[in-house]
Amino acid sequence: MRTLVRAQLRRSRWGLTAWLLLLGLLPALMAVTTAAGYPTQADRDAFAREATANLAEVALRGPVFAPTTGGLVAWTLASSGSLVGCVIALIFIVRLTRSDEQSGRLELELAGRVTRADQLRSALLVVGGAGVLVGVVAFLGLVATGMDPAGSALLGLVLTSTMLFFTAVGALCAQVAADAGAAGGLATITMGVTLLIVAIGDAMGSPLVWASPFGWARHAQAFVANRFWVPLIPLALAGLLAWLALRLNRSRDFGTGMIGLRPGRASAASWIRGPLTLALRLQRGSIIGWTVALGTLGLLLGSVLSGLDQQLAGGTFEEFAQRHGGTVGEVFFQFVLYLLAQIATAAALTAVLTLRRDEAGGLAELVLARPVTRRRWSLVWWLVAAGVGAFILVGIGVGAALSSGRWALPLDTIAYLPAALTVVGLALALVGWAPRIAVATSWAVLGVILLLDLFAEFNLLPSDLVRNLSPFAATFGGLFAGGLPETLLVLGLIGVGLGGFGVLGLRRRDLQPA
Repeated sequence: MRTLVRAQLRRSRWGLTAWLLLLGLLPALMAVTTAAGYPTQADRDAFAREATANLAEVALRGPVFAPTTGGLVAWTLASSGSLVGCVIALIFIVRLTRSDEQSGRLELELAGRVTRADQLRSALLVVGGAGVLVGVVAFLGLVATGMDPAGSALLGLVLTSTMLFFTAVGALCAQVAADAGAAGGLATITMGVTLLIVAIGDAMGSPLVWASPFGWARHAQAFVANRFWVPLIPLALAGLLAWLALRLNRSRDFGTGMIGLRPGRASAASWIRGPLTLALRLQRGSIIGWTVALGTLGLLLGSVLSGLDQQLAGGTFEEFAQRHGGTVGEVFFQFVLYLLAQIATAAALTAVLTLRRDEAGGLAELVLARPVTRRRWSLVWWLVAAGVGAFILVGIGVGAALSSGRWALPLDTIAYLPAALTVVGLALALVGWAPRIAVATSWAVLGVILLLDLFAEFNLLPSDLVRNLSPFAATFGGLFAGGLPETLLVLGLIGVGLGGFGVLGLRRRDLQPA
Protein backbone atom coordinates (compact mmCIF):
# COMPACT_ATOMS: atom_id res chain seq x y z
CA MET A 1 0.00 0.00 0.00
CA ARG A 2 2.95 2.30 0.57
CA THR A 3 3.75 2.17 -3.14
CA LEU A 4 0.15 3.07 -3.99
CA VAL A 5 0.25 6.06 -1.64
CA ARG A 6 3.44 7.32 -3.26
CA ALA A 7 1.99 6.84 -6.74
CA GLN A 8 -1.21 8.69 -5.87
CA LEU A 9 0.75 11.51 -4.26
CA ARG A 10 2.94 11.71 -7.35
CA ARG A 11 -0.08 11.94 -9.67
CA SER A 12 -1.94 14.50 -7.56
CA ARG A 13 0.96 16.51 -6.17
CA TRP A 14 0.16 19.82 -7.87
CA GLY A 15 -3.55 19.72 -7.11
CA LEU A 16 -2.96 18.70 -3.51
CA THR A 17 -0.33 21.41 -3.07
CA ALA A 18 -2.66 24.07 -4.45
CA TRP A 19 -5.46 22.83 -2.17
CA LEU A 20 -3.16 22.88 0.86
CA LEU A 21 -1.77 26.36 0.20
CA LEU A 22 -5.05 27.98 -0.88
CA LEU A 23 -7.29 26.71 1.88
CA GLY A 24 -4.59 26.35 4.52
CA LEU A 25 -3.33 29.93 4.23
CA LEU A 26 -6.74 31.52 3.60
CA PRO A 27 -7.68 31.77 7.33
CA ALA A 28 -4.50 33.69 8.13
CA LEU A 29 -5.09 35.98 5.14
CA MET A 30 -8.68 36.56 6.24
CA ALA A 31 -7.54 37.34 9.79
CA VAL A 32 -5.01 39.94 8.60
CA THR A 33 -7.38 41.60 6.13
CA THR A 34 -10.30 41.59 8.58
CA ALA A 35 -8.19 43.23 11.27
CA ALA A 36 -7.01 45.85 8.78
CA GLY A 37 -10.44 46.42 7.23
CA TYR A 38 -12.32 46.62 10.56
CA PRO A 39 -9.80 48.08 13.02
CA THR A 40 -12.31 49.23 15.65
CA GLN A 41 -15.05 47.44 17.54
CA ALA A 42 -17.58 49.89 16.12
CA ASP A 43 -16.60 48.86 12.59
CA ARG A 44 -17.00 45.19 13.43
CA ASP A 45 -20.33 45.81 15.17
CA ALA A 46 -21.65 47.65 12.11
CA PHE A 47 -20.60 44.84 9.78
CA ALA A 48 -22.15 42.21 12.04
CA ARG A 49 -25.45 44.11 12.13
CA GLU A 50 -25.44 44.37 8.33
CA ALA A 51 -24.67 40.65 7.92
CA THR A 52 -27.32 39.65 10.45
CA ALA A 53 -29.90 41.81 8.68
CA ASN A 54 -29.22 40.02 5.38
CA LEU A 55 -31.29 36.83 5.42
CA ALA A 56 -29.33 35.38 2.51
CA GLU A 57 -26.07 35.79 4.43
CA VAL A 58 -27.60 34.10 7.47
CA ALA A 59 -28.80 31.20 5.32
CA LEU A 60 -25.49 30.81 3.48
CA ARG A 61 -23.09 31.39 6.40
CA GLY A 62 -25.10 31.28 9.61
CA PRO A 63 -25.38 33.88 12.36
CA VAL A 64 -22.48 36.04 13.52
CA PHE A 65 -21.89 34.75 17.03
CA ALA A 66 -19.49 37.53 18.05
CA PRO A 67 -18.39 40.71 16.22
CA THR A 68 -14.69 40.11 16.88
CA THR A 69 -11.93 39.55 14.36
CA GLY A 70 -11.87 35.84 15.18
CA GLY A 71 -15.64 35.60 15.18
CA LEU A 72 -15.89 37.17 11.72
CA VAL A 73 -13.14 34.93 10.32
CA ALA A 74 -14.88 31.85 11.70
CA TRP A 75 -18.25 33.08 10.39
CA THR A 76 -16.82 33.24 6.87
CA LEU A 77 -14.63 30.16 6.76
CA ALA A 78 -16.52 27.63 8.90
CA SER A 79 -19.12 27.45 6.14
CA SER A 80 -17.54 28.79 2.93
CA GLY A 81 -14.08 27.37 3.62
CA SER A 82 -15.52 24.00 4.55
CA LEU A 83 -17.62 23.99 1.37
CA VAL A 84 -14.64 24.68 -0.88
CA GLY A 85 -12.52 22.08 0.89
CA CYS A 86 -15.25 19.46 0.68
CA VAL A 87 -15.77 19.99 -3.05
CA ILE A 88 -12.04 19.51 -3.65
CA ALA A 89 -11.97 16.42 -1.40
CA LEU A 90 -14.88 14.87 -3.32
CA ILE A 91 -13.14 15.49 -6.65
CA PHE A 92 -9.92 13.84 -5.47
CA ILE A 93 -11.47 10.81 -3.76
CA VAL A 94 -13.73 9.95 -6.72
CA ARG A 95 -10.83 10.42 -9.13
CA LEU A 96 -8.49 8.16 -7.14
CA THR A 97 -11.10 5.42 -6.66
CA ARG A 98 -13.96 4.99 -9.13
CA SER A 99 -12.34 6.93 -11.99
CA ASP A 100 -9.21 4.76 -11.79
CA GLU A 101 -11.35 1.62 -11.70
CA GLN A 102 -13.44 2.74 -14.66
CA SER A 103 -10.45 3.77 -16.79
CA GLY A 104 -8.60 0.48 -16.26
CA ARG A 105 -5.76 1.92 -14.19
CA LEU A 106 -6.81 -0.07 -11.13
CA GLU A 107 -6.76 -3.30 -13.13
CA LEU A 108 -3.10 -2.70 -13.93
CA GLU A 109 -2.36 -2.00 -10.28
CA LEU A 110 -4.14 -5.19 -9.21
CA ALA A 111 -1.74 -7.16 -11.40
CA GLY A 112 0.82 -6.44 -8.69
CA ARG A 113 0.75 -7.32 -5.01
CA VAL A 114 -2.12 -5.05 -4.04
CA THR A 115 -5.84 -5.47 -3.47
CA ARG A 116 -8.84 -3.26 -4.18
CA ALA A 117 -9.07 -2.56 -0.45
CA ASP A 118 -5.44 -1.33 -0.53
CA GLN A 119 -6.33 1.07 -3.32
CA LEU A 120 -9.30 2.48 -1.39
CA ARG A 121 -7.30 2.74 1.85
CA SER A 122 -4.46 4.57 0.10
CA ALA A 123 -6.92 7.02 -1.52
CA LEU A 124 -8.53 7.70 1.86
CA LEU A 125 -5.08 8.18 3.39
CA VAL A 126 -3.92 10.60 0.66
CA VAL A 127 -7.07 12.75 0.53
CA GLY A 128 -7.74 12.54 4.26
CA GLY A 129 -4.11 13.34 5.01
CA ALA A 130 -4.33 16.42 2.82
CA GLY A 131 -7.42 17.50 4.79
CA VAL A 132 -5.53 17.09 8.05
CA LEU A 133 -2.60 19.15 6.73
CA VAL A 134 -5.01 21.91 5.67
CA GLY A 135 -6.23 22.12 9.26
CA VAL A 136 -2.68 22.15 10.64
CA VAL A 137 -1.55 24.90 8.24
CA ALA A 138 -4.68 26.91 9.06
CA PHE A 139 -3.95 26.61 12.79
CA LEU A 140 -0.30 27.61 12.42
CA GLY A 141 -1.16 30.53 10.14
CA LEU A 142 -3.80 31.89 12.51
CA VAL A 143 -1.50 31.61 15.54
CA ALA A 144 1.26 33.35 13.56
CA THR A 145 -1.08 36.31 12.97
CA GLY A 146 -1.71 36.62 16.72
CA MET A 147 -5.11 34.93 16.89
CA ASP A 148 -6.25 33.03 19.97
CA PRO A 149 -4.65 29.53 19.92
CA ALA A 150 -7.79 27.75 21.17
CA GLY A 151 -10.03 29.34 18.55
CA SER A 152 -7.38 28.77 15.88
CA ALA A 153 -7.13 25.09 16.80
CA LEU A 154 -10.90 24.68 16.71
CA LEU A 155 -11.27 26.37 13.32
CA GLY A 156 -8.53 24.16 11.89
CA LEU A 157 -10.25 21.12 13.40
CA VAL A 158 -13.61 22.22 11.96
CA LEU A 159 -12.13 22.47 8.46
CA THR A 160 -10.39 19.11 8.77
CA SER A 161 -13.36 17.23 10.24
CA THR A 162 -15.79 18.48 7.59
CA MET A 163 -13.38 17.57 4.78
CA LEU A 164 -12.80 14.11 6.28
CA PHE A 165 -16.57 13.59 6.51
CA PHE A 166 -17.09 14.34 2.82
CA THR A 167 -14.00 12.37 1.85
CA ALA A 168 -15.70 9.35 3.40
CA VAL A 169 -18.99 10.29 1.70
CA GLY A 170 -17.20 10.39 -1.65
CA ALA A 171 -15.52 7.04 -1.01
CA LEU A 172 -18.88 5.49 -0.17
CA CYS A 173 -20.55 6.97 -3.27
CA ALA A 174 -17.67 5.59 -5.36
CA GLN A 175 -18.60 2.10 -4.15
CA VAL A 176 -22.33 2.57 -4.64
CA ALA A 177 -22.18 3.94 -8.21
CA ALA A 178 -20.50 2.02 -11.03
CA ASP A 179 -19.66 5.20 -12.94
CA ALA A 180 -17.40 8.05 -11.86
CA GLY A 181 -19.87 10.66 -13.06
CA ALA A 182 -22.72 9.03 -11.16
CA ALA A 183 -20.54 8.76 -8.04
CA GLY A 184 -19.64 12.44 -8.23
CA GLY A 185 -23.26 13.36 -8.86
CA LEU A 186 -24.47 11.31 -5.91
CA ALA A 187 -21.89 12.92 -3.63
CA THR A 188 -22.79 16.39 -4.94
CA ILE A 189 -26.48 15.78 -4.29
CA THR A 190 -25.63 14.71 -0.74
CA MET A 191 -23.67 17.91 -0.23
CA GLY A 192 -26.44 20.01 -1.73
CA VAL A 193 -29.06 18.48 0.54
CA THR A 194 -26.96 19.15 3.63
CA LEU A 195 -26.42 22.75 2.49
CA LEU A 196 -30.14 23.22 1.97
CA ILE A 197 -30.86 21.79 5.43
CA VAL A 198 -28.45 24.15 7.19
CA ALA A 199 -29.64 27.14 5.14
CA ILE A 200 -33.26 26.54 6.13
CA GLY A 201 -32.29 25.85 9.73
CA ASP A 202 -30.24 29.04 10.18
CA ALA A 203 -32.68 31.22 8.24
CA MET A 204 -35.57 30.06 10.42
CA GLY A 205 -33.57 29.72 13.65
CA SER A 206 -34.39 26.01 13.80
CA PRO A 207 -32.51 23.12 15.47
CA LEU A 208 -32.49 21.61 11.98
CA VAL A 209 -28.94 22.98 11.64
CA TRP A 210 -27.71 20.09 13.78
CA ALA A 211 -28.73 17.64 11.03
CA SER A 212 -26.05 18.98 8.66
CA PRO A 213 -22.23 18.80 8.76
CA PHE A 214 -22.14 22.45 7.69
CA GLY A 215 -24.35 23.24 10.68
CA TRP A 216 -21.84 21.49 12.92
CA ALA A 217 -19.04 23.58 11.37
CA ARG A 218 -20.91 26.85 11.91
CA HIS A 219 -22.15 26.15 15.42
CA ALA A 220 -18.84 24.93 16.80
CA GLN A 221 -18.39 28.68 17.37
CA ALA A 222 -14.64 28.98 16.97
CA PHE A 223 -13.20 32.04 18.78
CA VAL A 224 -16.48 32.41 20.70
CA ALA A 225 -17.76 29.43 22.73
CA ASN A 226 -15.05 27.08 21.34
CA ARG A 227 -17.18 23.92 21.37
CA PHE A 228 -14.44 21.35 20.77
CA TRP A 229 -16.91 18.49 21.10
CA VAL A 230 -18.81 19.46 17.93
CA PRO A 231 -16.12 18.39 15.37
CA LEU A 232 -16.10 14.96 17.02
CA ILE A 233 -19.48 14.30 15.36
CA PRO A 234 -18.23 14.48 11.73
CA LEU A 235 -15.00 12.70 12.70
CA ALA A 236 -16.93 9.75 14.16
CA LEU A 237 -19.28 9.62 11.17
CA ALA A 238 -16.32 9.84 8.78
CA GLY A 239 -14.82 6.75 10.39
CA LEU A 240 -18.14 4.92 10.14
CA LEU A 241 -18.66 5.83 6.49
CA ALA A 242 -15.08 4.88 5.59
CA TRP A 243 -15.57 1.49 7.24
CA LEU A 244 -18.82 1.01 5.31
CA ALA A 245 -17.08 1.95 2.05
CA LEU A 246 -14.39 -0.67 2.70
CA ARG A 247 -17.06 -3.30 3.44
CA LEU A 248 -18.85 -2.55 0.17
CA ASN A 249 -15.55 -2.54 -1.68
CA ARG A 250 -14.80 -6.08 -0.49
CA SER A 251 -18.30 -7.41 -1.16
CA ARG A 252 -18.84 -6.15 -4.72
CA ASP A 253 -17.33 -7.36 -7.98
CA PHE A 254 -14.74 -5.37 -9.89
CA GLY A 255 -16.32 -2.65 -12.03
CA THR A 256 -19.77 -2.96 -10.45
CA GLY A 257 -21.85 -0.99 -7.99
CA MET A 258 -25.28 -0.87 -6.45
CA ILE A 259 -26.17 1.71 -9.12
CA GLY A 260 -25.07 -0.07 -12.30
CA LEU A 261 -24.39 1.22 -15.79
CA ARG A 262 -27.14 0.93 -18.35
CA PRO A 263 -26.12 -1.01 -21.46
CA GLY A 264 -25.72 1.33 -24.39
CA ARG A 265 -27.33 1.08 -27.80
CA ALA A 266 -25.80 -1.19 -30.39
CA SER A 267 -25.68 1.77 -32.79
CA ALA A 268 -25.98 5.51 -32.45
CA ALA A 269 -29.36 7.18 -32.66
CA SER A 270 -30.31 8.35 -36.14
CA TRP A 271 -30.37 12.00 -35.07
CA ILE A 272 -26.66 12.00 -34.14
CA ARG A 273 -25.28 13.07 -37.51
CA GLY A 274 -22.65 15.66 -36.69
CA PRO A 275 -20.49 17.25 -34.00
CA LEU A 276 -23.36 19.39 -32.66
CA THR A 277 -25.75 16.51 -32.08
CA LEU A 278 -22.89 14.39 -30.68
CA ALA A 279 -21.96 17.15 -28.20
CA LEU A 280 -25.61 17.56 -27.20
CA ARG A 281 -25.90 13.81 -26.64
CA LEU A 282 -22.75 13.79 -24.49
CA GLN A 283 -23.96 16.75 -22.43
CA ARG A 284 -27.58 15.62 -22.21
CA GLY A 285 -27.22 14.13 -18.75
CA SER A 286 -25.38 17.18 -17.44
CA ILE A 287 -27.93 19.60 -18.85
CA ILE A 288 -30.91 17.65 -17.52
CA GLY A 289 -29.32 16.91 -14.14
CA TRP A 290 -28.14 20.45 -13.39
CA THR A 291 -31.31 22.07 -14.74
CA VAL A 292 -33.59 19.81 -12.73
CA ALA A 293 -31.48 20.12 -9.56
CA LEU A 294 -31.13 23.90 -9.60
CA GLY A 295 -34.62 24.36 -11.03
CA THR A 296 -35.96 22.44 -8.05
CA LEU A 297 -33.94 24.68 -5.77
CA GLY A 298 -35.43 27.68 -7.58
CA LEU A 299 -38.88 26.19 -7.01
CA LEU A 300 -38.17 25.95 -3.27
CA LEU A 301 -36.76 29.47 -3.15
CA GLY A 302 -39.76 30.88 -4.96
CA SER A 303 -42.15 29.15 -2.59
CA VAL A 304 -40.75 31.01 0.42
CA LEU A 305 -40.48 34.51 -1.10
CA SER A 306 -43.99 35.68 -0.23
CA GLY A 307 -43.73 34.14 3.23
CA LEU A 308 -40.49 36.03 3.88
CA ASP A 309 -42.12 39.32 2.89
CA GLN A 310 -44.85 38.75 5.48
CA GLN A 311 -42.84 37.15 8.28
CA LEU A 312 -40.00 39.68 8.26
CA ALA A 313 -41.99 42.86 7.61
CA GLY A 314 -41.09 45.83 9.77
CA GLY A 315 -37.72 44.51 11.00
CA THR A 316 -34.08 44.93 10.10
CA PHE A 317 -34.45 42.52 7.17
CA GLU A 318 -37.03 44.82 5.57
CA GLU A 319 -34.85 47.88 6.13
CA PHE A 320 -31.92 46.10 4.47
CA ALA A 321 -34.11 45.11 1.50
CA GLN A 322 -35.44 48.65 1.05
CA ARG A 323 -31.89 50.01 0.91
CA HIS A 324 -31.29 47.61 -1.99
CA GLY A 325 -34.48 48.58 -3.80
CA GLY A 326 -36.71 45.54 -3.31
CA THR A 327 -38.76 43.43 -0.96
CA VAL A 328 -37.19 41.00 1.51
CA GLY A 329 -37.99 38.04 -0.72
CA GLU A 330 -36.63 39.66 -3.88
CA VAL A 331 -33.35 40.71 -2.27
CA PHE A 332 -32.97 37.29 -0.66
CA PHE A 333 -33.46 35.67 -4.08
CA GLN A 334 -30.87 37.96 -5.70
CA PHE A 335 -28.20 37.10 -3.14
CA VAL A 336 -28.82 33.36 -3.52
CA LEU A 337 -28.98 33.72 -7.32
CA TYR A 338 -25.49 35.25 -7.21
CA LEU A 339 -24.16 31.93 -5.87
CA LEU A 340 -26.32 29.76 -8.15
CA ALA A 341 -25.10 31.67 -11.22
CA GLN A 342 -21.54 30.75 -10.31
CA ILE A 343 -22.56 27.09 -10.09
CA ALA A 344 -24.18 27.34 -13.53
CA THR A 345 -20.94 28.87 -14.83
CA ALA A 346 -18.95 25.96 -13.41
CA ALA A 347 -21.21 23.53 -15.32
CA ALA A 348 -20.72 25.52 -18.54
CA LEU A 349 -16.97 25.64 -17.94
CA THR A 350 -16.89 21.86 -17.57
CA ALA A 351 -18.66 21.55 -20.93
CA VAL A 352 -16.29 23.81 -22.89
CA LEU A 353 -13.21 22.16 -21.36
CA THR A 354 -14.38 18.90 -22.95
CA LEU A 355 -12.47 20.23 -25.97
CA ARG A 356 -9.18 19.89 -24.13
CA ARG A 357 -10.08 16.59 -22.47
CA ASP A 358 -11.04 15.03 -25.80
CA GLU A 359 -7.87 16.39 -27.37
CA ALA A 360 -5.67 15.02 -24.59
CA GLY A 361 -7.44 11.65 -24.58
CA GLY A 362 -7.27 11.15 -28.35
CA LEU A 363 -11.05 11.37 -28.89
CA ALA A 364 -10.73 14.60 -30.87
CA GLU A 365 -8.82 12.76 -33.60
CA LEU A 366 -11.77 10.42 -34.14
CA VAL A 367 -14.14 13.36 -34.61
CA LEU A 368 -11.77 15.36 -36.81
CA ALA A 369 -11.12 12.30 -38.99
CA ARG A 370 -14.64 12.89 -40.30
CA PRO A 371 -15.43 15.90 -42.54
CA VAL A 372 -15.31 18.18 -39.49
CA THR A 373 -12.96 21.16 -39.23
CA ARG A 374 -11.37 22.27 -35.99
CA ARG A 375 -13.22 25.57 -36.27
CA ARG A 376 -16.58 23.79 -36.51
CA TRP A 377 -15.66 21.42 -33.69
CA SER A 378 -14.66 24.24 -31.32
CA LEU A 379 -17.65 26.41 -32.28
CA VAL A 380 -20.00 23.50 -31.50
CA TRP A 381 -18.62 23.02 -28.00
CA TRP A 382 -18.65 26.77 -27.41
CA LEU A 383 -22.33 26.86 -28.37
CA VAL A 384 -23.16 23.81 -26.24
CA ALA A 385 -21.36 25.30 -23.20
CA ALA A 386 -23.38 28.49 -23.60
CA GLY A 387 -26.52 26.37 -23.86
CA VAL A 388 -25.66 24.52 -20.65
CA GLY A 389 -25.35 27.79 -18.75
CA ALA A 390 -28.51 29.21 -20.33
CA PHE A 391 -30.64 26.12 -19.62
CA ILE A 392 -29.58 26.04 -15.96
CA LEU A 393 -30.18 29.76 -15.42
CA VAL A 394 -33.58 29.62 -17.12
CA GLY A 395 -34.44 26.54 -15.06
CA ILE A 396 -33.71 28.43 -11.83
CA GLY A 397 -35.82 31.38 -12.92
CA VAL A 398 -38.75 29.33 -14.20
CA GLY A 399 -38.78 27.21 -11.04
CA ALA A 400 -38.84 30.32 -8.85
CA ALA A 401 -41.53 31.95 -11.00
CA LEU A 402 -43.77 28.88 -10.94
CA SER A 403 -43.88 28.79 -7.16
CA SER A 404 -43.92 32.54 -6.49
CA GLY A 405 -45.96 33.87 -9.40
CA ARG A 406 -43.25 36.51 -10.06
CA TRP A 407 -42.62 36.03 -13.78
CA ALA A 408 -39.88 38.67 -13.94
CA LEU A 409 -37.50 36.35 -12.06
CA PRO A 410 -36.36 34.40 -15.18
CA LEU A 411 -35.16 37.72 -16.64
CA ASP A 412 -32.99 38.23 -13.54
CA THR A 413 -31.51 34.74 -13.77
CA ILE A 414 -30.72 34.89 -17.51
CA ALA A 415 -28.99 38.24 -16.92
CA TYR A 416 -26.03 36.25 -15.56
CA LEU A 417 -25.50 34.46 -18.90
CA PRO A 418 -23.02 37.07 -20.26
CA ALA A 419 -20.98 36.68 -17.05
CA ALA A 420 -20.88 32.92 -17.62
CA LEU A 421 -19.94 33.45 -21.28
CA THR A 422 -17.00 35.61 -20.20
CA VAL A 423 -15.53 32.73 -18.17
CA VAL A 424 -16.34 30.20 -20.91
CA GLY A 425 -14.73 32.48 -23.53
CA LEU A 426 -11.56 32.77 -21.46
CA ALA A 427 -11.39 28.98 -21.14
CA LEU A 428 -11.80 28.56 -24.90
CA ALA A 429 -9.05 31.12 -25.51
CA LEU A 430 -6.73 29.13 -23.24
CA VAL A 431 -7.63 25.88 -25.02
CA GLY A 432 -6.77 27.54 -28.33
CA TRP A 433 -3.47 29.16 -27.38
CA ALA A 434 -2.21 27.44 -24.19
CA PRO A 435 -3.86 24.00 -24.15
CA ARG A 436 -1.60 22.33 -21.60
CA ILE A 437 -2.49 24.80 -18.87
CA ALA A 438 -6.05 25.51 -20.03
CA VAL A 439 -7.94 23.31 -17.56
CA ALA A 440 -5.98 24.29 -14.45
CA THR A 441 -5.87 27.99 -15.33
CA SER A 442 -9.59 28.18 -16.17
CA TRP A 443 -10.61 26.73 -12.82
CA ALA A 444 -8.02 28.88 -11.05
CA VAL A 445 -9.52 32.02 -12.63
CA LEU A 446 -13.01 31.03 -11.49
CA GLY A 447 -11.60 30.40 -8.01
CA VAL A 448 -9.95 33.84 -7.94
CA ILE A 449 -13.25 35.46 -8.96
CA LEU A 450 -14.99 33.68 -6.08
CA LEU A 451 -12.23 34.86 -3.73
CA LEU A 452 -12.63 38.45 -4.92
CA ASP A 453 -16.36 38.22 -4.27
CA LEU A 454 -15.64 36.94 -0.77
CA PHE A 455 -13.34 39.88 -0.01
CA ALA A 456 -15.91 42.28 -1.43
CA GLU A 457 -18.54 40.93 0.99
CA PHE A 458 -16.21 41.88 3.84
CA ASN A 459 -15.59 45.31 2.29
CA LEU A 460 -11.89 44.40 2.22
CA LEU A 461 -11.60 45.45 -1.42
CA PRO A 462 -13.24 48.46 -3.08
CA SER A 463 -16.58 47.44 -4.58
CA ASP A 464 -15.79 49.32 -7.80
CA LEU A 465 -12.56 47.34 -8.20
CA VAL A 466 -14.30 44.01 -7.67
CA ARG A 467 -17.09 45.02 -10.04
CA ASN A 468 -14.46 45.70 -12.72
CA LEU A 469 -12.74 42.34 -12.14
CA SER A 470 -15.67 39.99 -11.48
CA PRO A 471 -18.35 39.57 -14.17
CA PHE A 472 -20.75 38.30 -11.49
CA ALA A 473 -20.24 41.38 -9.30
CA ALA A 474 -20.73 43.58 -12.37
CA THR A 475 -24.04 41.88 -13.17
CA PHE A 476 -25.17 42.01 -9.55
CA GLY A 477 -24.38 45.71 -9.41
CA GLY A 478 -26.27 46.29 -12.65
CA LEU A 479 -29.37 44.55 -11.29
CA PHE A 480 -29.40 46.70 -8.15
CA ALA A 481 -27.69 49.98 -9.06
CA GLY A 482 -28.74 50.36 -12.71
CA GLY A 483 -26.79 50.28 -15.94
CA LEU A 484 -27.60 46.61 -16.55
CA PRO A 485 -27.95 46.80 -20.39
CA GLU A 486 -24.53 48.39 -20.78
CA THR A 487 -22.98 45.85 -18.40
CA LEU A 488 -24.49 42.90 -20.25
CA LEU A 489 -23.37 44.30 -23.61
CA VAL A 490 -19.78 44.74 -22.45
CA LEU A 491 -19.61 41.28 -20.84
CA GLY A 492 -21.17 39.72 -23.93
CA LEU A 493 -18.63 41.37 -26.23
CA ILE A 494 -15.76 40.26 -23.98
CA GLY A 495 -17.05 36.68 -23.92
CA VAL A 496 -17.55 36.54 -27.70
CA GLY A 497 -14.17 38.15 -28.32
CA LEU A 498 -12.30 35.71 -26.07
CA GLY A 499 -14.16 32.74 -27.55
CA GLY A 500 -13.44 33.84 -31.12
CA PHE A 501 -9.78 34.33 -30.21
CA GLY A 502 -9.71 30.75 -28.89
CA VAL A 503 -11.29 29.34 -32.05
CA LEU A 504 -8.64 31.15 -34.10
CA GLY A 505 -5.87 29.69 -31.93
CA LEU A 506 -7.23 26.15 -32.27
CA ARG A 507 -7.30 26.52 -36.05
CA ARG A 508 -3.68 27.65 -36.18
CA ARG A 509 -2.06 24.88 -34.11
CA ASP A 510 -1.69 21.11 -34.19
CA LEU A 511 -3.48 18.82 -31.79
CA GLN A 512 -1.52 18.32 -28.58
CA PRO A 513 -2.31 15.01 -26.82
CA ALA A 514 -1.49 14.66 -23.13
